[in-house]
Amino acid sequence: MTLHRLQLRPLSPWCSHWQADTLFGLLCWTCARTDGTEVLHREIIGPALAGQPPFVVSDACPDGFLPLPTALKAQRVPWSAADRKTVRKARWITRAGFRQFQRGELPSSAALHRTGGIRESAEFHNLISRESNTTSDGGRLFAVPTMTLGEQRRLTVFARIVDGYESRFFELMQCLATYGFGADASVGKGEFEVASDLEPDPELDDVATPNAVTVLSTFQPAVTDPTEGFWESFVKFGKLGPDFGLENIFKRPMLLLRPGACFWTGSPLRLVGRAIPMPDLLAHDVVAELLSRGTELVHPAFGLTVPVQWPVLADR
Repeated sequence: MTLHRLQLRPLSPWCSHWQADTLFGLLCWTCARTDGTEVLHREIIGPALAGQPPFVVSDACPDGFLPLPTALKAQRVPWSAADRKTVRKARWITRAGFRQFQRGELPSSAALHRTGGIRESAEFHNLISRESNTTSDGGRLFAVPTMTLGEQRRLTVFARIVDGYESRFFELMQCLATYGFGADASVGKGEFEVASDLEPDPELDDVATPNAVTVLSTFQPAVTDPTEGFWESFVKFGKLGPDFGLENIFKRPMLLLRPGACFWTGSPLRLVGRAIPMPDLLAHDVVAELLSRGTELVHPAFGLTVPVQWPVLADR
């Protein structure tokens, strides 16, 4: 699988974080809508359940940045007291700083950034009463978080793609751009355009003597994945798309790892994670209903990895 990068230009605010599992899932929906479920299962879901997806993607990064490796937050890393405060709040690292980390060097704290230029805000909407289908007398509001990037800024998605699938992946990304990304896409949120060709990015795989990996994606480890390293976890509460007409659209809570997770491997890995199968993903009655329709769903939670030579992990 060869590493590529693709630049996206946001055209409107977005409400869903550009997480790898969300993006992979939307590419699956795009395939189903444009080519049918048989093609989706043959090309993507079947191989994914076997642990061999045709592609894996990173979380989208502000251009010029990558996810901050979690290993840099370890207590044994020799930051100064002032730098440690910066590290604790940072989410992103410049590409030059990331390359230093890959070579086993400690990057400057100046390479770390808290937002990467992404601005978060809230939009307020009227709360509609279920009884009257109108706003309440008190005019209650609820907030919807939104994110924007400065004008002329772009997002970068890294993708590791099976040889020969590059044009197909690019086609799916272009089709997804016609739908939009994430929540409230039907009302104009998450609009974007593909702003570059799919470009090979061999530099991030160029590490002389790697002994570890850093994951650029939100993902869920598989049972065979390495366990020794540094990571941050969180619980995600996902929902099914509207296409099925189900009453219960909620997925089971999923324990995922944030991008930047670092694992000692001894030798490079191209990907980690798994496709979460339907019985692990949905309530039993929902699984039974979908199976009765001949439908199988997965939650793609793979992680794209790049090699690292990291002394802290080597000295574990």
